[in-house]
Amino acid sequence: MRFFCKTSLALAVLLFAFAAAPAVKADPIVIQTGGFELFNLGNDGNGISDKDTLLGDANLTNNIGAPGRYHILLNPLTFITGFTGSNSGGTHEFNFSQLVTINGQTQTLDLFGSIDIDHLVDTLHIISATPLTFNFENYSVVLTVLPTDIEGWGEGVFCGDLKAKIEIKTGAPVPEPATLTLLGLGLAGAAAKLRKRRKTRMV
Repeated sequence: MRFFCKTSLALAVLLFAFAAAPAVKADPIVIQTGGFELFNLGNDGNGISDKDTLLGDANLTNNIGAPGRYHILLNPLTFITGFTGSNSGGTHEFNFSQLVTINGQTQTLDLFGSIDIDHLVDTLHIISATPLTFNFENYSVVLTVLPTDIEGWGEGVFCGDLKAKIEIKTGAPVPEPATLTLLGLGLAGAAAKLRKRRKTRMV
């Protein structure tokens, strides 16, 4: 009986050590975007070629490691405006995508936007995107695009930023398979020894 109590106590201490172990910290996060080029947004075919064009430069963000929520720059934006044709007024919707790589894992970010073309002002909106989740061994990163607008007054070049919110989540470490195997063998051995002692006492 004493042996059984000692074994139970040792097992409880071991399980408590696993439960009380601190969460594994995420590796330093490196986020890289591929960039994009969108030409002639809303152009009715009679406007100046390559006007109302949106360029998103590739970007690199690194050295984020602690769990939490952050705002990051996905792409510096350049909005080039000009005459897009006499019948191009109104709202025009568009879709586009770019590659996003986090710590070597690449996914496609699909975005939705629109452009409002008026006589004096062309306004570009990046409205939404489906959030991306990157799962790693000890942590995950959820990336959500933040809406943004750029106004272009007349003909010219206007700048802005496409940003995103990222959330880094970590969980308690999972014991390695080898550790679990050793624990199982130890428990099985303890149970067998306990049964053997009981049989010896009964004889």
